[in-house]
Amino acid sequence: MTKIYPLILSFVTFLATLAGGYTTVKNRSKFGYIAAFSAGVLIAVPLFQLLPTSLDLAAKLNVSAQNVLYFTGLGFIFLYMLERLLAVKKVRSGNTWKYERHSTGGFYGASELALHSFVDGFSIGVGFHFNFQIGMVIALAVIFHDFPDGMNTVAVMLNSGNSLKSSLRMLMLDAVTPVLGAVVSLFVTSVDNYLVYLLPFFAGGFLYLGASDLLPEAHEETSPATAFIVSLVGFLVVFLASRFLNF
Repeated sequence: MTKIYPLILSFVTFLATLAGGYTTVKNRSKFGYIAAFSAGVLIAVPLFQLLPTSLDLAAKLNVSAQNVLYFTGLGFIFLYMLERLLAVKKVRSGNTWKYERHSTGGFYGASELALHSFVDGFSIGVGFHFNFQIGMVIALAVIFHDFPDGMNTVAVMLNSGNSLKSSLRMLMLDAVTPVLGAVVSLFVTSVDNYLVYLLPFFAGGFLYLGASDLLPEAHEETSPATAFIVSLVGFLVVFLASRFLNF
C-alpha cells in the first residue's frame, strides 16, 4: 500500500506544475512581475533547499563540502556555456551587428527544470522508503514549490523567444517528470551517492537562470522597486517553505 502514496502525490505535483504554467500564460501582459517572482524562486531554491540537502548528504557520505561547491560552479558554468555558445546568434541590425538569444536557450533552461522535477518526484519516493512521515514532508515541500516551477518553465521559454505552443510542451514535460521520478524510485533503493552531486549541479544552473535570465527581464519590464519587491516575495516563499516544511 505504501508504494501507492508516491504515485498519488506525484500526480498532485503534476497538477500544481500545470497550474503554475497556466497562471503565467494567462497573465502574459504582467510578464515582468512573473519574471521577477520566478527569479526570486530560482535563486532561493538552491540556497535553501538544494545546497543544504547536498551538504547534509555530503556529511553523511564523507564527501567534502568543497566538492559540493565545485559541482555548483560546474552547473552554473554548464548552463552558461550552453546558452552563450549554442543559444546566442549574431544578427545584422542596420550597419552594425548585435547578439541575440536564440529560442533554443529556453529549451536548455526548461529541460534542466524538468530534470530537477524528475529528482523531486524521485525524492518523494525515496522519502517513503524511510518512513511515511518523511515521505509526506518531502511531498508537501515538492508540491508547494512545483507551482512556481511551472511558472518558471513557461517564463524561461517565453523569455527566450519561444512560441506559446513550445512553452506549453515544455510545461507538460516539466509536469510529467515528477510522476516518472516517483515511478523510478519504486525500483531503486540507494540514491544518496548520486544526489550529493546532482543536486548542487542543478543548484548552479538555477542560480544562473534566476540571476542572468529572469532578473534582467524583470528589470526591463517593471520599476526597480517593483522588481525588487516581487523577487523578494518569491525568495521568501521558498525560504518559509524550507523552514516550516523542513525540506
